[in-house]
Amino acid sequence: MSATSYIATWFYKESAQDASYYPQTGQRGDSELTHSIYMQIQVPFFTTFRHYNPESRLLFFTNAQRLPAYLEALFTRLQVEVIRLPYLCMPPEGWYKAWRNQFYLYDMLRYMEGHMADSDTLLVCDADCLCRHPLAPLFREVEAGGCALYEQATDPSEPLNGINLKQMEELFADCYGQMPSASLSYYGGEFIALRGDAVAKVNKAYQPLWQYNLQRFREGLPKLNEEALFFSVLAEHLHLRNNIANRYVKRMWTTPRFNNVHPGDEQLAVWHLPYEKKRGLYRLYRRLTHKPDIDDEADFWQKASRYTGIPHVTLSKRLYDRIITLYQKAAAR
Repeated sequence: MSATSYIATWFYKESAQDASYYPQTGQRGDSELTHSIYMQIQVPFFTTFRHYNPESRLLFFTNAQRLPAYLEALFTRLQVEVIRLPYLCMPPEGWYKAWRNQFYLYDMLRYMEGHMADSDTLLVCDADCLCRHPLAPLFREVEAGGCALYEQATDPSEPLNGINLKQMEELFADCYGQMPSASLSYYGGEFIALRGDAVAKVNKAYQPLWQYNLQRFREGLPKLNEEALFFSVLAEHLHLRNNIANRYVKRMWTTPRFNNVHPGDEQLAVWHLPYEKKRGLYRLYRRLTHKPDIDDEADFWQKASRYTGIPHVTLSKRLYDRIITLYQKAAAR
């Protein structure tokens, strides 16, 4: 029996009681604008991932009991499985200024352990991504080696959401009683691919590190504030370290002040587009509501490139971005 490949993304709907700040939307997690943005970006995400991965099982994890009608229709058409999970791994109140919802990843992994064979593969991917090419080569590498991780930072002094890698190495040594085997890397949480047996190992190692992390919180010590920092320590502890995913994905910033996109990046299998949630991905959402199929790949990616600025941001895109931003600000009032 051949292994199954799973592709999953998620949205945790925050309430006024547990809301944290979302820097990329400029809103709290309980705002209607944040909810609508995250619902809309599911459309280009699942449309592109299904188009290039027809054999994979697509999963959408959420605590939301009701989804927009357009999303329900899309999920039916693309055979996306909706899995409703409560958030049991939520950090306590006062944890950190942003991203309190990110530890939902570990609730997802707990669920998947009970639904995957050891040789199955799972990609957990942020929803502000587009799939440009089939991911079968990635899944083969994960099946052979256990994981594929996206290495984002290796500078030991670089600040990473409240901590740096040098401090994380000290935390690792204090928690596990030994130094890391090599200098730690920061693995981006937007793209984590694991084999089924590796999922089980992560789940087993989660609780001891989580209790240690909570104790540091109580003592006011530097801690692992978000899920990717936490996973980066687990990856070293479990000997799951590599940068295989760097050949498949890139976090592409397209802001007026910072742009790290280079010609050739458009050929990567997955574009991660944090700045485009309210901009290029919104425009793709609008296009796909009128023309839901990718029946002409060249035309679709020409538009996707123009809307998102990959690999070049044009003046017309900047003008459209400004118009969209003003419209969304007015709608949020």
